[in-house]
Amino acid sequence: MTRRVVTLRYEALNKTDQVDTYFDKVVKYIPTDIVAAWVAVTGIVKGAANINPATTLWIAFVAGVAITFMWTWRQTSKAGQPPVWKQIIISTFAFVVWVIALGGPPFEVNSAIGAILLIGFTLVAALFDP
Repeated sequence: MTRRVVTLRYEALNKTDQVDTYFDKVVKYIPTDIVAAWVAVTGIVKGAANINPATTLWIAFVAGVAITFMWTWRQTSKAGQPPVWKQIIISTFAFVVWVIALGGPPFEVNSAIGAILLIGFTLVAALFDP
């Protein structure tokens, strides 16, 4: 399965591929690999001594945004087709939403606000076709 969202039948790679459903798009828009890396990094930073956690997490956040953008671009690339900019931007924004929802530096927000933002984003994001 490719990570590129397929919204029209002619975009499918072969005759057995299907057009992506709402739930397929949710899965493809959320960069779970990068979010998992963020969770690991925050755990390491919080457990480390002799470093400034806020600064380190801001650097990791900026790196995560850049990596999400580039990684999604690479994973959605298809020969002879233009990049799916909308999907790349939605996935990058999804990373930001997940970081906010997980709380802690760099975004220390009320956990209820983060949870509501995450739920709202997840429900709405898949309504967009790239």
